[in-house]
Amino acid sequence: MNKKIVLTASILAVLVGCKKEEAAKTSVHSSDTSVVAVVAGDIKAVPFEDRPSYSADLRGLDDASLVTTAAGVIRTVANVGTAVKVGQSLCDIESERYLAQLNTAKAQLDAAQNQLDLMRKNVESGSVGKIALDAPTTQVFSAQSNVLNAKKQYDDSRCIAPFSGVIASRMVERFQTVGVGSPTYRLVRMDHLEASFSIPEVEVNGVKPGMSADFYLLDDPGKTFSGKLTAVDGAADVKNRVVQARLQVANAGALLKPGMVGRVRLLRKSYAQAVVVPSASLLRTEKGVVAMIVVNGKAHELPVQLGSTRGDSVLVLTGLKAGDKLILQGASLVSEGTRVKF
Repeated sequence: MNKKIVLTASILAVLVGCKKEEAAKTSVHSSDTSVVAVVAGDIKAVPFEDRPSYSADLRGLDDASLVTTAAGVIRTVANVGTAVKVGQSLCDIESERYLAQLNTAKAQLDAAQNQLDLMRKNVESGSVGKIALDAPTTQVFSAQSNVLNAKKQYDDSRCIAPFSGVIASRMVERFQTVGVGSPTYRLVRMDHLEASFSIPEVEVNGVKPGMSADFYLLDDPGKTFSGKLTAVDGAADVKNRVVQARLQVANAGALLKPGMVGRVRLLRKSYAQAVVVPSASLLRTEKGVVAMIVVNGKAHELPVQLGSTRGDSVLVLTGLKAGDKLILQGASLVSEGTRVKF
């Protein structure tokens, strides 16, 4: 009786074990045959222009903040926005006083030069030795220096424009008393401006002076100002890992102002046939950026190298080709080998 009970229990145990194993096999088989619904489409090669854009600040091609070496009361001032020519006077800081000082310095130079000329004649006649030339020569050099300083102060007392441009700002007012070293005007050349911008070091390859580029303001991206790169630094900033570049743009109608902020758009390269895909279809993983394509009804992972973006699309440099069926939606739901339907 006991033997029958033991035998029956053994048979039941075997049957239960078989059912568990069969259930496990059924479960694995069910997982292997599961199908994930995705949205996929065939990749087509299209023309593409690699046009990266970068934030840029405008400044005058010639941009100078004038500082005076003259001290006194300001008699006259030129207004902001005035177009001036090189050498034109922008203000008057008791210039008549500094003109008198300049004339005095010139007279002293003439007297020193006459004394030196007389002494040279005496040396040539043999009445005195050459050492007699030392003192008058020193006096001439000193007088020449005084004339230069007096000329500088006289020019500064009139705020002479060092180049043709437009008065961008004024730091002085009429009847104001100023001292040596006081800032007076900011003068900017307006016919051409310079856009200064930074390029990440990973994107600077192929960017060089002479390349065509456009500048546009953030509030009016449809209005572009064409120009060419005038300079690209030969070294990257060690902290920010960027390279500085400068673009010269023609400022027809003086629509642009120094200090404005906009964007520079480069034409780095044109592609007759390129792979361009939606940025949202790509996955960012620990291994890098990957794309999921469909091969024989299953998901297949491909690492890709990206180029520049254009709106919601991105240029794929390597990894994908025309004719591949890219998973556009649902890529994050599948992995290598997952069966898909679309």
